[in-house]
This record gives sequence, C-alpha cells and structure tokens, in this order.
Amino acid sequence: MEVAEEAGEAVLAYALAAIADEGAGAGETAAALAALCDVLALSGPDLILAIPSARLAKRLPKLVAAGDGDVPLLAARAMAEACEGAPQWAASFAQHGAVEALRDRLLAVDCIELAEECLRALDTISTECPDECLKGGVAAAVLQFFDFFSTNKQKVALQIVSNIFNDYDEEDAPTVMEAVPALCNLLQSSDKTILESAISCLALVAAGTSENAEHMGKLCEANAVEATMSLMGNEGWKSLSDDTLTGILGLLKNLASISEKAVESLFKLDFCELFKQMITYYSSSNRDNDKVQMLVELIYQLMLPLGASEQHATLVTAKKNVIMGQSIYMNQLASIVALMVQIAKCAALSSLCYNCVAVISNIVELSTPDFLMELQNTVNFSSFLTFLLARKNRHIVFQALKISRAVLEKRQQFFLETFTKEGVKHSIDSIVSQEKNSSHQSKRKNNMNESCLCFDLESSSSGEACRIENNAVMKLAEDIKKSFFSVKGSKKSPHKFGFALKSFRDFFVRLNVHAATPPTENPDSCKQLSDLSRRLLSDELPVTSTFEFVQSGSIKCLSINLSNGAYCNTDLSDGQDLLGHLSEVQSRLQKFASLALTVPNDSSANPLGILVEKLLDTLHMCYDSFPVMLSDEQSTRESMMIPLRYPETQELKSLELKFRRSQREKELRNYNDVLSVDLFSTPDAIEPVLFPQICRRTDQEPAPKNSNQENGANGSTKLGESKNDKMTPVSYPDEGNRSSKLRFLYNGVILQPSATFFESILRLVNKGQSDLLIDPSFWDEEHYITYRKRNRSQEISSESSYNIQLSHVQENLQQAWLKDPFFTAILLGKLPGDLDVSDPSYNLLFMLKVLEGLNRFLYQLLMDEQISKFAEGTLQDIDDLKVAIYPVPQHQFMSSILTNKLELQMQDNLFEGGLIPSWCVYLIETCPFLLSFNTRWKYFCLTAHRSFMTDQVNNSPDQVNNIFDQVSGHSDQVKNPPQTKKYRVSRSAILEGAVSMMTNHGPSSRIVEVEFEGEVGTGRGPTFEFYTTISHELQRAGLGMWRGDNCEDGFIHASFGLFPKPWSSSGTQGIDFSNVLQKFKLLGHLVVRAVLDGRILDIPLSKAFYKIMLEQELDMYDIPSFDPELGKTLIEFQALVNKKKFLETSSRTSNHTAVLSYKNVKLEDLCLDFTLPGSPEYELIPGGSQKIVTLDSLEEYVYLVVDATLKSGIAKQIEAFKSGIDEVFALKTLKMFTEEEMERILCGEQDAWALKNLEDHMEFEHGYDMSSPSIITFLEILREFGREEQRAFIQFTTGAPQLPLGGLALLDPKLTVVRKQCDGNVDDELPSVNTCRHFIKLPPYSSKEIMREKLKYAITEGLGSFHLS
Repeated sequence: MEVAEEAGEAVLAYALAAIADEGAGAGETAAALAALCDVLALSGPDLILAIPSARLAKRLPKLVAAGDGDVPLLAARAMAEACEGAPQWAASFAQHGAVEALRDRLLAVDCIELAEECLRALDTISTECPDECLKGGVAAAVLQFFDFFSTNKQKVALQIVSNIFNDYDEEDAPTVMEAVPALCNLLQSSDKTILESAISCLALVAAGTSENAEHMGKLCEANAVEATMSLMGNEGWKSLSDDTLTGILGLLKNLASISEKAVESLFKLDFCELFKQMITYYSSSNRDNDKVQMLVELIYQLMLPLGASEQHATLVTAKKNVIMGQSIYMNQLASIVALMVQIAKCAALSSLCYNCVAVISNIVELSTPDFLMELQNTVNFSSFLTFLLARKNRHIVFQALKISRAVLEKRQQFFLETFTKEGVKHSIDSIVSQEKNSSHQSKRKNNMNESCLCFDLESSSSGEACRIENNAVMKLAEDIKKSFFSVKGSKKSPHKFGFALKSFRDFFVRLNVHAATPPTENPDSCKQLSDLSRRLLSDELPVTSTFEFVQSGSIKCLSINLSNGAYCNTDLSDGQDLLGHLSEVQSRLQKFASLALTVPNDSSANPLGILVEKLLDTLHMCYDSFPVMLSDEQSTRESMMIPLRYPETQELKSLELKFRRSQREKELRNYNDVLSVDLFSTPDAIEPVLFPQICRRTDQEPAPKNSNQENGANGSTKLGESKNDKMTPVSYPDEGNRSSKLRFLYNGVILQPSATFFESILRLVNKGQSDLLIDPSFWDEEHYITYRKRNRSQEISSESSYNIQLSHVQENLQQAWLKDPFFTAILLGKLPGDLDVSDPSYNLLFMLKVLEGLNRFLYQLLMDEQISKFAEGTLQDIDDLKVAIYPVPQHQFMSSILTNKLELQMQDNLFEGGLIPSWCVYLIETCPFLLSFNTRWKYFCLTAHRSFMTDQVNNSPDQVNNIFDQVSGHSDQVKNPPQTKKYRVSRSAILEGAVSMMTNHGPSSRIVEVEFEGEVGTGRGPTFEFYTTISHELQRAGLGMWRGDNCEDGFIHASFGLFPKPWSSSGTQGIDFSNVLQKFKLLGHLVVRAVLDGRILDIPLSKAFYKIMLEQELDMYDIPSFDPELGKTLIEFQALVNKKKFLETSSRTSNHTAVLSYKNVKLEDLCLDFTLPGSPEYELIPGGSQKIVTLDSLEEYVYLVVDATLKSGIAKQIEAFKSGIDEVFALKTLKMFTEEEMERILCGEQDAWALKNLEDHMEFEHGYDMSSPSIITFLEILREFGREEQRAFIQFTTGAPQLPLGGLALLDPKLTVVRKQCDGNVDDELPSVNTCRHFIKLPPYSSKEIMREKLKYAITEGLGSFHLS
C-alpha cells in the first residue's frame, strides 16, 4: 500500500511539474495531463485538496482555451476530475477564467468529446459558482448545440442551466433570457426527462423575473404559454410527473401575474375549461391539495383586483381590457364560479377558502349588472355569503363583505330581498352589533393572532403589514348597513319570511297533537297533518333557505318532539315512566317516518333527503367547531405549525404543565410543581397519578404506593419509572369521566376529560380560529393548569341510575332498532359522550344521527306501522303487509367539508405521529355516516392497524405504513416492508392447513404469505389464490356451517348470502359441533387477516351476517334478507298475534278472536309443530315435534323461531367467529363501516371494471402500446366479457376473482400487458401471467377469434396451480 502511495505521489509530482512548464511541447503536456487525470480519478478529497491549487488553477483554464491537440480535452477532464473529487476547487478555477474557457470551447464545437468534457466540468462549477456561470453566458452556450450531444449529456446541459437559474438576481435577467428560445424549443422533446428539465428551467426563469413585464413578454413571445398548454391538453396533464406539472403551473402563474399577453393567450386556449377538469380531479378525492391551491392562485392572476395598488394599475387596466374585450372570456370566467363556490365551501383550510373567495370577488367586480344576474342563475350568492359570514376568520369575512357591497351596488333591489331571505342582512347586522358590544379588545386580539392571508395570492409580500386593519370588518359592515339597509323610502322586501316561520311552527304544534291522538279516533286530523307535511316538507322546504330553516327553530322543535321532551332536558330521573316514554318515542318516530320518508306518486323528492340537505348546509356553517391541527410542513403562510412528527430515533415532544390548586379549593393539597407529560395525556389519564399527591391524608394513612416520580434538574417532574417514561393514556370505559374526582381548568375554562391537554390548551390559545397554529415558544412555556375537586351532585347520580334502568329495559326489547345507538340518543335526548351541548353543531349532529337511524331502519319502522294497522283493522288483508320504502342514499348524509377536514388532518404530521383531534374520534365513533367511506377506511388503516401492531410486537411505523399502502393501493410509499411469514399448505388438506396456519400465525404482526406444496409459485399470487380457495372450501355442503346445507353438487348456493345454521344441544346431525366452531373461528381469523394484509375473500356472506360482524342487533325483520319465505311468514304470524291482542283488549268477549285465521286457514290445520322450519331435528321446546302450534301458542312459536334463527341457535358459532377476530384487534373497530362497506373491504369490488376507461388503468409494455392492433383487439374482448368471465379473468391475473377496494384503478401493481415471445406458431401459444406483478403475457394472435378462444381457455383451465405461469 505504501509503495502504491509513493508511486502515485511521484506521478503527481511529475505531472504538476510538466503542466507548469509553459515551454513544454503539446505531447509532453498531454501526457502529463493524462497522468494527472488518472491520479485525480483514483484520489480522495483529502489528497486532491492537498495539491497546490494556485498554479494548477491558473494553468488548466489556459490550456483549455489555447492548447493544441488533445491538451484542451485533457485539461477540461482534469478540471472535471478535480471539481468532482473536491468541489472546493471550482471557485479557484472560476476565478482564473475557467468559465469563459469552457464556454468558448463549447461554442467552437471543435470536437464533440471535448464539448462533453466541458459540460462535465461546468456541471460542478455551476453548482458551486452559479453567478460566475450566469454572467459568463454559460446557459445559452450549453444549449447552443444541444442536439449534437448524447441524451445523457443533454440532461447534464439542462442540469447546468438549472443550477445557474436557481435564485438568480433580477439584474442578470437579460442574460437569462438569452437561453429562453432554446428552452422553449425543448418543450417539443419526446424524452420525458428532457421535457421535465426544460420546464423546470423555464419555471426558474419566470420566478426570477416575475416583476419584469419586458422579460415576461419575451417568454410569451417564445410561445412558452402555448407550448406548456399543449402539453396539458387532452388530459395530458395526468401523465406529467408531479414536479413537471408543478413547474408548469408555477410558470403560467408567474407569466399571468405580470403579462396581459400571457392572460390573453390563456383565454384563447380556454384555460378555464382545463382549470375545471384539473381542479375537479384533484379536489374530488383529496388527491393533492397543493395542486388545488396552485390552480386557484393561477386563475386569480388572470384578473388582479380592481382596487390593486397604483404600481399595478396599468396592468390591471390592461387585463381588464383583455377580458372585457371578448364576451367569450367573461363567459369562461362565469363557467368556473359555481366550482369555485363549491371548493370554497368544502375547503378544509382557511387559506384555500380565502383564495377562492378572492377569485369570486374579482369576477363579481368585473361583472356588469346583467351578467351578474346570469351568474345568479347558477350560483346562489346570498346563501354562499351567509356561509362565509359565519366564519370567524376576518380575512374571509372581509372578502365576503366586499362581495356583498359589490352585488348590492349592481342590483340593489334584487339582492336586498335575497339577502333578507338567505340571512346575509342578519349576519351583517350581527357583525355590527357584536363589534360594538365587544368589551375591550379581546375579540380583536384573538382575530389578530390568525395568520395573514392577504398576500397568499401574490408573489411579493414579505415584510408587508396585513391590509385588513383592526376595525376594517366593522367599518365595511357599518358602511353596507348604512348605505343599503337603512335607505329611507326603499321598498320593503316582499319576502314572506314570517310566513315560513309560522308554517314550520304550526306543523310542529299539529305534530305534537297528532302524536298524542290514536289515528282511529281522528282520521280527519291525520289527513290534515299528512297534507300539511306534504306541502311543507315536499313543497316549501326545498325553497326555504337554510337561514329561514334555522331561524324557525325547526331543528330544536323536531328534536323535542321526537324525543318526547327528553332533548336537552336535565330533569330526567328514575321516577319517569320508562316504558311509557319508550313507547311514546317509538310511536312518534314511526309517525314521523311515515310523513317524511314516503314519496307521493307525483313527486320524486324525498322530504327526508331535503331535510338532511338543510341540516348539512347548517352544519357547514359551524366550520370552526372542527379545527384542524397543522404542523410545520405547510406553506410559508402557515409557518407557525405544530412540529409533531415522531421519528423513531428522537424523543417525542412533551408539554410542561404546572398544576396548582384552585384558590377556593380547601380539601386538596397544593401541588405547585411541573409535570412533563406527553401529547397523548388527558385529564382522565393524569388524575390517577396526580390525585394521590394532592389528596389530604391523616397521619395514619400510608403514602400512596404508585406515585412514581422524580425531580429533574430544572425542577420539573417526570411521571413514570424512568426519566424517559411519559404519561400514556389510560383507557376508560364509556362515560369514564363520571368516576373522575377532579376538574382541571386552563385560564378559568374547564377542560374536557377525554380531550388531551395538548389539544385543549392549543384550542384555548388559538380561541376562535379555524386552523390551530402554534408558536415555537409554546413548547418552552409552562402551562398553568388549575385543579379542584369535582362536585358529585345528586343529579348526576340520578341520571346515571336512569341510564342503567333504560339499558335494562332496552335489553328485553325484541326490535333491533329500539336497541340501536340512535334510538338510545333520542330516548336520552342527548348524544353519547361529553360533547359540549352549547356548541352550535350539537343540535345538528343530534338530529342528523336520529334521521340517519330512521333512514336505516325505515323498513322496520313502516312494517311495524303496517302490522299495527292490520291489528287495528284499518288494513284488512294480511297479504297487504307490504311497504314501499324510499330511503335516502347513504352518501347524501356525507359532509364534504368534514370529510375534507379529516383528510387534511390525516395528511398532517400530527396525525402520522398518532395524535388525533377529539372531534375526529367523536365523528368516527358517533356519526361515521358524515364521512366518506374512503376517508373512514384511511382512518381505520392509520389507527386500528397501528394499535394492533403495538399490542402484539414493537413494530416500526414503516411496517404499519406498508400494510396501509397495500390495502389502499399505494405501495410506492413503502420504506421498509414488514417481515413476512411464509407458510406452506397442501391443496389436498387446505382446511387443516389453514386452521394450523391461523392458529400459529393469525395474531402475528407479520404479513402472512402462502405457498402450495409441490408448486413453484410464491408471493402475492399464490396467497390470493389461497384465500380464494379456502373461501370456497368453507362453502362446501356437509360442514354444518350454513343454512341451506342440503345441496347435491357439493357447494352451498345461497342466493341471499350465507347465514349460520342454527344448532341445538339435542341434535347432532352427524357432525361434530366442535369442528363447526373451529371453522367459524377460522373464518374470523381469515376476515381479520384479509383486512390487515389486504387480501380478498370470495365468500357471499349475507347482509345479516355482516351486521353481526359490526356488532349490530338482529330481529325478525332481518330474516327476510337471507330467507325471504320464512321471514315473510313470521312477519304475517306476528301481525296475527298483534291482531289477537288488540281484539282481546278492545272487546269484552273472546268471540272476535275465535274467527281469526291465517289466510282463511286455521292455525291448527297448518300442522305446524314446535320445531325449527327447515330443520325438523331442532326442537324449539322439549317435545316440540309433538306439540302443534295454535292461535294461543303462536306468539311463543314466533318468538322461539326468531330466537333460534338469530340468537340461541347460532350464539356459539358467532362467539367462535368473533373470538377469531378479537384475538387480533377489537371487533368494535369495524363499527365505523356499514354492511355494504364491509363486503367491499373483504370481498373486493363487485363491479369488475368500467368499460369506457378500461385502458386508462392498464399499462402496455415490452412490444405493446395503446395503439397496437393486438391491444385494441384484447380490450374489445374484455369489454365483451360477462360477469363470470370477468371474475375468471381477474382471478387468472391476480389470484382473486374480485378486485380490491378502488377496483382496477387502484390495483397495485397496475395490470400490465406485455408481448409474449413465441418460438413456434404464435396461434398455438396460450396467454400466461405473473400474478404477483399482475403481468399478462399475450401473444400477438393473428385474429380476434383465436385470441378470444385462447384467452377463455387460459382463464378457465389455467386456475388452481402455480407451475409455469
């Protein structure tokens, strides 16, 4: 080693001496340079830096510039080697003319090899010395002969340009502009990397000279707008990379901000239409909030506000002239208004909402009065303004007031009327009165804490003060009120506001009377109410504004009516007649359902749907009740965010809480010390640790044993057994705060026991703000928490006793809907948990929960009513026991704004670290229907999976993320895949192998993969095949698992889905019952593994079984869903039982019951015995096969059949199934989903693919592209497939017969078709697949008929093994 180093030093010394000798010949100098290059290539930075740089840095540039033969080439190479080994050399070379020498050699094009070495040297020099390269004109030089370079060197040239243009000074803009024409020409390149690099360079050009109209004009003259727009046309923007698209939007934004020529070009190219496509795409599924923001900023730059500063006045006028000069341009802007309104209303961030409103404000200002009225036909400005004025963000309110004044100035009479009807006038009056009545400056101070949004849409804003002064909102509101609402002699609005209020109040008065009157006593009253409800709910409600609806008090009136006065009634006690209360609430719900959930023949409008829409509109005005917590990874305007990312190698953030006793507290001791608690800690979690320290003890009482604490050097106290321990949340049962002994307060405000200290303090620090921001000093502060003893009043004990009694009463009820959480809420008159009743969203959440429950149980409610009618004689024929139901589609209960807020919260680092705002948890647990399925599924993946992993094994977040990515179809985000456990099973004993595998590895945190014995396949494909096969095996006849287990072809065919077969203790049926239970436990394991590992089950479970999975109660009305004939008969029998009871109670004699029969047949003549229908071996009572069912015993018979079918007969099977799930994670974590959603999660998408855009979700490679004849034929064949052929094809290509969530669009990896290489006759070959990578190897067949034949044969016969795929 030492000999080699000495030799290297000798060569280096020779080379340096020869290079320094100016009298040496070209050959000797070239040899020395070659030797120097070899040494530099093999040397490390330390050796290169040890070389005397002064003489070499002077000499090499001269040799590049004036050398002969190979000398310039070798000198350029030596510079490149030196700079790459030690970038510090770049500055020395640049100082001695290297930039100019390399540039001149490039322009001379003496030799392509020399030019490429010059590029190599400039690559590093431009990184270290961009200013020297820029001033030296290097950018234009490297692009001068761009086409002569190889593709790799072209990329180097563009990297040099990017280095030079990054953050250049405006004084250098003329030099920069020299390279623009060449860059614009590159936008036609077919090479994706070159195209993206050219766009990136142009974006840097525009960013550096965004204030210079002349230079921006040159960009426009170079057709930069046309070139970039052509790339995005015909949905080309979907194929661009994220960085490229961001670069294009940034480029267009900067061009539009300073150049009216760019604005005109964008209008000519109909940018507004492209804008609508893109923003709809990115906002519809929360794909990319940053893109939405950029698009809004770009559209804003098309028309700066008319009141802009004087320096922009000329530009504003020029842009206005462009827009107003062509009516088609105004029409283009008009086409986006409705979309902008929708985005503003659904925006999860105040900044995005503000930006949208600013755009709308500009369009309104540009509009003529007549044009404004045309806009009003598509957008209800008044309703939108009421929504905005309900916000607490003063920037949004100020913009809303500006729009209000603008529209009043243009069409005063019309908008005065609509402002009254929609509540704008009321809101403005409220703003004025609130501002005047606000004491001191507290409210204003809070408002001033919000981040300024004034400059979000402008490029130059640093250091400027907020444009909205402290009292600007009040001044503008007062001006509007004085100028428009208080004009003497103005005509009074003809709007019938009072009439609307009276109609609603009259309706509820009559509804209360109706609820207390049996329909048989006053049929005329029933008809009058029905007519009134039709007119009110179907005719007047749709045209009633949200403001009128709220002001009428309808929400509270309806809540009080349906709850029989229990709503928000604190006087409920155990003295109340529980059964009577329950019966009355049941009756009221049924009567309201018949009014609001039935649709008249001449109307397609569903009254309940309209009511839900009004409630959601009102809920969206409570925007600030659901604040998002924002971390530091946001835009510069949102810089004060919460740094809550939790790297595994770093200690988690903690809060310093100083607890002190309330001044009036006498029973507790003063703690007066600081506790360092983690961000998950709640008052409920802290209390068990703190209370023993502050509880006064007598001398005889021992000190608390579990009070682990230690004092830190700074005087603070860490809780736990070691210094690194943090307080962790303690799990409490529901209503756990009822056992709390302490109340905690911050600045005099009582803290919610279940919310974290972190969230509570953050909310109070940012009181009244929508987006919770935090100053860095927040972490250094000691936050003072006051504690006092909680007063256990008699009221709470009474209420608790009442709740316990109610729970016991509900347990004995037969109807499932009477045990549902929505019914419990209406009985108690309050929502579960400790949600603040005074919050404006409370009434709305309560009523939405009740209406969603009514909608879900519509069939049960109306059938109960039909049975009552039959019993009372108003319905004569038992065959008429039918109901036509028109439920509101579940998606209509979904709140777009809450969904977007939770989506944003889940993207934030706070959520990734495991900290979830309390409102997120509350909505998921109490009102999951308000959130979209995709959002809830993502929430489930980020929370339930994480809990599962933590409980079982100390897994890394990357392992959890991998599972989430698998089930959501985004595996590209995986960092470190979790360990997989491979398990080998035999196809001949697959059930036994599955039981063994799940017993040993079911609860494991590892992903389980399967291999089949004797087969070469491994990985994803065989694993999916295993889940499919085992699903089929569990459907075999003779297992004793399912109803209808009497099939002759070996498998159970359940048209209405599989449901457990009842088992009695007496009948063995020739099957070991323990084996049945084992298989149900296996099914539970399969379900949970399928959810966790992203697998697909091919098992048609019934809706009723999914309800069991979701821990919902079943009753008689669920039986028709899996056995229609039995269910129908039982309902008719129950109607007969009710009729018998009614006749017995309404008549003194029993003669009336003597004539009762079932469809003109006496019960005895039906020869029914007390055995389970379809299972004669199952006796409902001892000796039941010998006991005939009579009219007197019919009630008992119906009860026993329902009990055996849904409860006692399947109890052990269900217990086994649930135990299989509970071994992995709590079953209740699935309750956020509906039955239909659970089927999608477990069994994939029922619709295989969308025929129109099939090719959009597939890739074609290795010999094929979209236009290949074989691909065109292949797609035609797929579109012609029927459902079973689609299933076979999907199983052939993926291993499972159904696609996962999201369908073909989210299949990961994408379905890829490649050309199969064939040795012989291509028409003799079969297609083959790689199921793990979703590769289809398709031969180029000679005809469509042959391709169809071979494809069908392959998908039919190629299943069941993994040998040569």
